[in-house]
Amino acid sequence: MQRTILFPLKQLPAPNAELIHSADGEIVRLAFSQGEFELAYLPSLKASDSKAPVIMLAHGNGNIMDSWASSMDIMRNRGYAVVLVEYPGYGRSQGKPSYESIKETMAITYRWTREHEDLDNQKITLVGRSMGGGAVLSLFDGTINNDSQPYRLVLMSTYSSIADIANKRFLPSFLVRDPFDNVTQLAKYQGKSYLIHGEQDKIVPFDSMEKLLAVAKDPTHRIYSGGHNDIPDDWLEFWQQVADFIEQED
Repeated sequence: MQRTILFPLKQLPAPNAELIHSADGEIVRLAFSQGEFELAYLPSLKASDSKAPVIMLAHGNGNIMDSWASSMDIMRNRGYAVVLVEYPGYGRSQGKPSYESIKETMAITYRWTREHEDLDNQKITLVGRSMGGGAVLSLFDGTINNDSQPYRLVLMSTYSSIADIANKRFLPSFLVRDPFDNVTQLAKYQGKSYLIHGEQDKIVPFDSMEKLLAVAKDPTHRIYSGGHNDIPDDWLEFWQQVADFIEQED
């Protein structure tokens, strides 16, 4: 029942590869322990002789990667390439979602991104929305070391841990199968992070951001007045702020 709630596969939108292709993107299938999963590669739309900085994005649990393709032109026009990750069991990806299977596919995607000849592996920004925050932070659980740290980290409406949410809903933390302990993993990141959250969020409690900020080394944050599914209220402004955050000097 936990995984049915955490990973609502029967409620997901239908896969639509045309959303990727119409954005001039490429779908890549990669092997993992349960079969094959997908990522989408959306190249930069800005002409350049140098390797492109990268946005590697993990979506929320009620979404699929296809839905994000058309909204990433803002960043692509600023020179960023985009890598969208699909979870096991979501969209056209095989397997079943769990913390371990998502961690595995995120690790494979991160290595693929770092090794791509057109991408700048020193300028990878990880972006995670809701559960996607836990997905990108799982990279710090054994994949990322001091030599492979991402350049920047952006967390949108991300929970402190599934155990925290479970405790608020009267489920003992020791019964949680997929802990996604984001506080522990974020504490390992040495770079700059940008967090946003809605004050009226009824799905991921607002104090989750406070717990994450407490361990982040060099955080920036913004508080919105809305709830979980209606922030940011202006996506163009949000991505412009993300680009400004990424491009600020160290």
